[in-house]
Order: sequence, then structure tokens, then C-alpha cells
Amino acid sequence: MQMYVIKSGSLKIFRQSEGKELILGHQFPGETIGELEVVHAKNERLASVATLEKSILWVIRKPELDKLIDLYPKILRKLFYVVSERLDQADRKLQYIAFLDSRIRVANLLLDLYTNFGVVAEYGILINWKVTHQHLAQMIGVTRESVTISLRELQAKQLISISNKYITITNLAQLKHLANDEEDSNCEREWHSSSLYKYTNL
Repeated sequence: MQMYVIKSGSLKIFRQSEGKELILGHQFPGETIGELEVVHAKNERLASVATLEKSILWVIRKPELDKLIDLYPKILRKLFYVVSERLDQADRKLQYIAFLDSRIRVANLLLDLYTNFGVVAEYGILINWKVTHQHLAQMIGVTRESVTISLRELQAKQLISISNKYITITNLAQLKHLANDEEDSNCEREWHSSSLYKYTNL
């Protein structure tokens, strides 16, 4: 069993059943994969992982990690932060699935993307992450067609615009209203708050 650290590229964490895929999360450079499994007694993978682009990963095998933890116990604490973050992401995924209306799921997902990838642009807030409708659908447990219809409705209401697969939020207040998110909950939407706990100064 081993843990991986992403040097470059990006990965998705997913589960697949009966031909359907649900994306549980994403990992980016500087982040880890397999940290829970490498310290768990069962030594079993809990989900599948695939690259979204050409990626380079460093590998740390369990015996090597055990030695590092003996030398630097703070590593175990930092791994705990990462595992806790995974649980937070899983909880948000359950919230998405609980929404019956695809538009509400899409609106909430767009707010997540705004929190994690949003940059100020000329006509609104650009989500600086190119993603397909299929990928969005697999993130919230709906069909690609449902995502496409919901995005078109949001465009028609002038809440968003789309160009070259990049989404720009043009009316953030109305998007939050549709998502039933009137409070400032950006911190709850961060995917990787554990980035505050870098593997440095051990």
C-alpha cells in the first residue's frame, strides 16, 4: 500500500456503480491521494482515482511513511486534517444528492466552483477551470442532459454566461438566491482548506 503526492496535473476521486460514476472530489498539485488507506488497518482502497490531464505523482510506500511518522509525528496530525477534509467533501456531496431540483444542484455546484476557482473578470466572475457538462453532471449525481438544460436556463436568466467551456457568473446575488444560500458561506465551500497545513516545518 502507498500514498501519492501530486507534483503536477489534476486527479478525480470517484465511485462507479452500474455504469454510473459519481465524482467525490478532486486533487491538485501539492495534495495527496491514498493517505487514509495507507494508515488504515484494512489496507483497502475506498474509492477509485483517475487523472484529468497529464500528471506526475510522487509515491510514498507504507513502510517509508511509517518511518517518517516515527521521526516526525506532526505528519500524522496533518494527515488527519486531510482525512477530515475528505469527510467534509463527502457531507457536501450528500447535500447535493438530497436536492431534488437539478437547477438547485447546479447552482450550488457553481457557487462551489466560484469559491475555489473564481477570478474577477470584465463581465463578472470567471470560473477559471474548464470543465465539461458530463464532468459537472458526475459531480452532483445528475445526467449530462439535466446539467445542459439547467445551464441554459441560468444563461437565459442572465445569471451566467458560457464561452469555450468556461463559465462566468454574471449575477452572483441571484445565483445565491436560487441556491438558497443567502449567507456568506464561502469558507464552507472550500474544497481544500487543509492547504493551510502544508507539509513543511515538521
